[in-house]
Amino acid sequence: MDLRLAKETAIVIPAYKPDDRLPPYVKALKDAGFGKVIVVDDGSGEGFAPIFNSMEQDETVHVISYMPNGGKGVALRAGMTYVKDCCPEQRFIVTADSDGQHTVKDVIRMAEALDENHEGMLLGSRDFSGSNVPPKSRMGNRITSVIFKLLYGRWVGDTQTGLRGFDRAILPSMLAVKGDRYEYEMNELIECAGLKLPIRPLTIETVYENNNEGTHFRVLQDSARIYGVIFAGFFRFISTSLISFLVDYLLYLLLNNLFKAYVPALEHQFRFLFISVISRIALATIAARIVSGTVNYFLNFKVVFRYKGSNRKSFPRYLGVFFLIMLLSAGLTSSMHLWLGWSDNTAKIPVDIALFFLSYYLQRKWVFPKKLIEENQPK
Repeated sequence: MDLRLAKETAIVIPAYKPDDRLPPYVKALKDAGFGKVIVVDDGSGEGFAPIFNSMEQDETVHVISYMPNGGKGVALRAGMTYVKDCCPEQRFIVTADSDGQHTVKDVIRMAEALDENHEGMLLGSRDFSGSNVPPKSRMGNRITSVIFKLLYGRWVGDTQTGLRGFDRAILPSMLAVKGDRYEYEMNELIECAGLKLPIRPLTIETVYENNNEGTHFRVLQDSARIYGVIFAGFFRFISTSLISFLVDYLLYLLLNNLFKAYVPALEHQFRFLFISVISRIALATIAARIVSGTVNYFLNFKVVFRYKGSNRKSFPRYLGVFFLIMLLSAGLTSSMHLWLGWSDNTAKIPVDIALFFLSYYLQRKWVFPKKLIEENQPK
């Protein structure tokens, strides 16, 4: 391994109640020439002090200890904070687990791959087709990969890998990621997807010693946390959209029925491009959508996407999506009423359900995009 590259790479190892494999693993990483090896004792307790004390600390190896146990996310942020504040010469950060799953050879390959291409997040991806992979690990990763693809548009073959590498440029953004336990690593992937950063796989050796009995992953509790993270943003969008839909639909019903009863002139039909439009439906849709759209914008800004940017950029983009969805809603509702004979009030429901998914995609990708945090920029 190139000595320069090794010196420019920091290894962060979160450790909770590790066994005696950790000290020789740390020594092997040091012998490989890595510039910094930061071990985080995540509240393991006095019974494990001999293991951490056996690792000689010097200019390369540093042990961070605290109580009580905070979780893997807390430990990773503690290690990365040390890199940010105390390791200015390290431009690559590689995180690795303490249970023997990540070989020194693969850590070296991660650093070399980052040197060749430092964009985004590099994941040490395991091959789950092997006979040595526990069935729960194989099935869990496959299900999570499919759901992640559907919601965030990225295929990640190994969403749970702890061997990850990235350039120092995105370190502040990774420190800002929420999550105290295993859900932190899923939030990292969601953050990268939101920032439009590449998520790249690097095939590594698949190691499961003693059927992975050394893991502290709690199947029910931690799986619930991870899936809660995956669906959180989408469920918030559903909730705010439901509120906005109710405002929109109730106001539309009121105005449409008022126009129908008291303004017969609005029964006039006109064509817009290839779509036939009834004037009262168009006016009722526009008025209702203006009110509900204003409500929806501020809910999405504050609650769903928690956008850190200004209204000056996001609001004009939201208006673009807003008018597009509004025109499609008015036109498609009118067309289904005229072509299929559906009630004009009923036709609006399936139309707006379909447009809901289009709106979510456009808002997540374009209206409220995430921004990379620079190293000297406040979070």
